[in-house]
Amino acid sequence: MEIRNTATGPLYTQLAAAIRGRIISGAYERGAKLPSESELMTDTGYSRSTVRHALKVLANEGLIATQRGRGAFVTHRTAARGEDLSFSSYTMLMEHSGGKAATRTVDACMARAAGAIAKFFDMEPGSPLVKLVRMRYLDDAPLCLETTYLMPEFSSLIDEDLDGSLYKLLQEKFHRAPGQGHKSFEVCFAKQNEAFLLDVPRDTALMLITDFVYDADGEPLHVSKRVQRTDRAKYIEPIG
Repeated sequence: MEIRNTATGPLYTQLAAAIRGRIISGAYERGAKLPSESELMTDTGYSRSTVRHALKVLANEGLIATQRGRGAFVTHRTAARGEDLSFSSYTMLMEHSGGKAATRTVDACMARAAGAIAKFFDMEPGSPLVKLVRMRYLDDAPLCLETTYLMPEFSSLIDEDLDGSLYKLLQEKFHRAPGQGHKSFEVCFAKQNEAFLLDVPRDTALMLITDFVYDADGEPLHVSKRVQRTDRAKYIEPIG
């Protein structure tokens, strides 16, 4: 098994990323049995505790399930498809919906990791992250305020023109593309700056959509939080 060498990450995260990448790519299909702990130890040279820790990470993410005496099995829907728009660019999503998309950069800076974001990137709280804040427009009217967090290796994006597709920049400059991940949805209420930018009264009910996205190799790519008006768009969940 090919393991990406990330000197700043522990061995179990490297192994988890390698297995995650195979699940996302479809090399390990849904329902497939993973190699046993002993086989993974032989294949990678890692200790049993490292292998078990990696499998625990994947189980916590819902990608695999372990059965006593039988081993670990893939439970997640695999193989990201080109027509699956769950983590496509905003521009592409709006084009598919028939609308005209536009983006304006509000801020681009370094920030500090905290909470679920630090956990997703497997970083200590307070570690530096890239923070990109952008306004999204649909047919020339404000739709959502999006804040995206990425690893420090993407810090050069701060000086880029971010008013286009972020995914296009990630592909062209870093050869990284979104794979799979998960979303969460909750209701929030417009704070003063959000109300001003989204052109709604303060305390208006909004939808907060949080994306935790891995790249095509199963490595954490970004976390995005979108505070979105509920009167201007609907969400359609891709099937399959």
